[in-house]
Amino acid sequence: MKRIILTIFALSFAFLGCEDIEDNSPAIQGEIDNVFFKALDVRGQENENGSFTLKGENQDQELTLNIRSSDPGTYPLGPGEANFAIYEDGEGNEYETSPSGEGKIVITDHCESCETLSGNFNFVAINTGVDTVYVQKGFFFEVSYNLGGIQGDTSDGYMNAKVDGEPFETMIVSGEEIGGAIVFNGFVDNQNITIKIPVSAASGNYSVNDSGFSASYTLDGVVEVAESGLISVNFINTTTRRALVFFNFNTATREITNGESRVNY
Repeated sequence: MKRIILTIFALSFAFLGCEDIEDNSPAIQGEIDNVFFKALDVRGQENENGSFTLKGENQDQELTLNIRSSDPGTYPLGPGEANFAIYEDGEGNEYETSPSGEGKIVITDHCESCETLSGNFNFVAINTGVDTVYVQKGFFFEVSYNLGGIQGDTSDGYMNAKVDGEPFETMIVSGEEIGGAIVFNGFVDNQNITIKIPVSAASGNYSVNDSGFSASYTLDGVVEVAESGLISVNFINTTTRRALVFFNFNTATREITNGESRVNY
């Protein structure tokens, strides 16, 4: 009798453990405002700009993760990040981590031979003026990125430059309007170039030291602010929310030349 009771207890515990987070392949699931979410349709794709998009949908909800690389590691979400997450509820309201949210996506495994990604995520996504959602205990398991079929532009534009004469070319960029300024961010591996201009700037040439303008170069998390240089504003279209700039600047140890970036912000 004692063995029967122990067996029943063990089975009950196992079933309780499956109520919240299930482990099926492939999977995207988690908790959205403490309510369990499980995608019925799971797909991924490798984008032309080298980033990866994973999407999970059920009858009335949709969750999208965009990651700048497939390398195992932690990818932060939030202002100025190329990575982002979007949650769409049953009424079509979209909540995004960019430009005001936060969180992270962690890739724990990249099976190159089977072209799948596994990992976990949590984030705070915001629909400005509407509401905020909290996504916790999220994970994706063996999601294939060769399925495709995910619509939408996964890049905000492009950024090209030379860093000490070496090419810096990427479509992994972000453009955001923050506090009356347009912030351009371009990412290549462990490098990041940031350009900031006033949204009200007219076409023309400006010093990086002019009010509202700035530039910086980041390597392995170490930021070097521009000490001298020029930013040339080609256009800012506040209707289509697009901007194009050219730039050259010097930090304490680096020379950034032939810079050009176009972003949607």
